[in-house]
Amino acid sequence: MEPSLNTWTIIFLIAAVQGFFLSIMILLRGSRVNNLLGFLVLSFSIMLLYYVTYWTHYDQLLPGSIALAQGLTYVLGPLVYFYLQSDRKNFHFNIWHFLPFVFYMFYFLIQTAFNISYPPYMRAAQVVVQCLHLLLYSTIIFWYINHTGSNLRNGELASLLWCKKIAYAFTGYSLSFLGYYVLVFTNTLKIEYDYMISVASSLFIYFIGYHGYQNPHILKANDITKYTRSSLSAAASRAILTHLKEYMKSEKPYLDSNLKLQQLAENLNLSSHHISQCINELEGQHFSDFVNQYRIHEAQLMLRDPSQAHKKIIHIALDSGFNNKVSFNNAFKKITGITPSDFRDLHLTTIPESITPEVNR
Repeated sequence: MEPSLNTWTIIFLIAAVQGFFLSIMILLRGSRVNNLLGFLVLSFSIMLLYYVTYWTHYDQLLPGSIALAQGLTYVLGPLVYFYLQSDRKNFHFNIWHFLPFVFYMFYFLIQTAFNISYPPYMRAAQVVVQCLHLLLYSTIIFWYINHTGSNLRNGELASLLWCKKIAYAFTGYSLSFLGYYVLVFTNTLKIEYDYMISVASSLFIYFIGYHGYQNPHILKANDITKYTRSSLSAAASRAILTHLKEYMKSEKPYLDSNLKLQQLAENLNLSSHHISQCINELEGQHFSDFVNQYRIHEAQLMLRDPSQAHKKIIHIALDSGFNNKVSFNNAFKKITGITPSDFRDLHLTTIPESITPEVNR
């Protein structure tokens, strides 16, 4: 059959190319954690590009080894799992999780090198293993997220929400992969369903791109390495952080919308570099996010206070240390996962410990 493109394959080709560019942008951020996400998007893009060549019959003009891309499903789960486990301070990676992909490579290369035609039951068994592998990691990922959610530390709610979105997106892909082959094995596959997996891959690529653009803080590079030559000991760092938190609680300097790191350092008679280091290393945050947590905590107190129910959101924002409503709304949703208006509408009687700063520690 003569190779040709149609509307669907052109859409998928565009998504694959955009996925390549997106993965490169993520990899260039210079963080091992982001590298996991970058390789995840790259794997989806390679698979999507292979499917395009298969459907358009351009694969006939290319080496048969490109079909190895089908085995990249075995690297998706581990990449998602390690990405969700890792943060600026801790990087998780275990090469043993990629053994299934290595086995698939042998399975594939033996077939191509010796021109072996595996019996149908072996090909079917390989597909079943792929499906089970994806579902297994979806289960492990959600177990990890639920376990992490019950042990949240200060300022980690926004990160948890992002992890849940990644997990749901990956599970959606896994289910679409399973659904596709269920239709194949039951001989109920129709031509309009044939692009199911590619649609899921495309959606995943655009999902990462959209959220990475809307929330650039998600894809920040690891900045802990800049303190490797610091003379500040671990005990001294903890002492400085404790002193800083006590000062934030008692004096409430965050209510000043123009508060700067240098100003805070002068008030505490400390080095601004040391304060920044303690916040980055021990809290995994930047100075602005650290301060905004206290401002949001203050705003929560006012939003759930019946005596201040008449106040407009902009007044709450100004009174809690923000200088405009937009930055307040963005910071509030980043930390709590909901808007200030929704928070007020919930009529909360307590402030969840997981979304408030550790002012008592």
